Amino acid sequence: MEIKDNETVDDLLISGLKIIQKARGFRFSLDAVLLAHFVTVKEKDKVIDLGTGTGIIPLLLTTRAKGLDLTGVEIQKEIAEMAQRSMILNGLNEIKIMNEDLRQLPKSFNGQYDLVVANPPYLPLNQGKISPLPEVAISRHEIKCSLEELVRTAARLLKPQGRFALIHKSDRLTELMLVLKANDLEPRRMRLIHPKLEKNANLVLLEARKGAQPYLEVLNPLIVYERDGSYSQELLEYYLGGESR
Repeated sequence: MEIKDNETVDDLLISGLKIIQKARGFRFSLDAVLLAHFVTVKEKDKVIDLGTGTGIIPLLLTTRAKGLDLTGVEIQKEIAEMAQRSMILNGLNEIKIMNEDLRQLPKSFNGQYDLVVANPPYLPLNQGKISPLPEVAISRHEIKCSLEELVRTAARLLKPQGRFALIHKSDRLTELMLVLKANDLEPRRMRLIHPKLEKNANLVLLEARKGAQPYLEVLNPLIVYERDGSYSQELLEYYLGGESR
């Protein structure tokens, strides 16, 4: 397996999985790990990860259920190629990585998926400083895809009653709810993420279902860090076999 200059091979500490990443530049964040453990996933689900980046979410989902049909879509050619090498490195050649613009996926994908997941850019173009590194800028700002475009794509790819799960900034929750409902995606499960117990939430995990009746289950808060800066017990459990709590 070729490891290029400015790349590292990192142990995910879950089921022996490893991932290839940039030593400097775009690297996956904890947010993707939180999403992979939150989402409802069932055996033999057909799953697509929109904006897969390094492929971290498809890798982690292999520890959640058996027989999954997994596809990752990534617009950046170099990052997509790196994700594909990570699949080969882990002997998971059946996971498909597509170098495509998620907004332009063919009509043959419509209504084909049980589950769509996404860890999208959090910031609109008019908010925050845009990184001079293109791969970092695309991952943080809505340069290649807006929230509305992402949700619209998820809706068209899902089967009736299919699930769409994503992580986003909690201060955009109202906007997110409105966009989901406008695309016939009913929010059904939500969990707020707090950096520490005494801190306000800064992120939200949300799962919606296509064509479902209104009913929202608000789960207990997820606390990332203890007061001493160490990971919370729940976060530590994520790295002990890859099972969801």
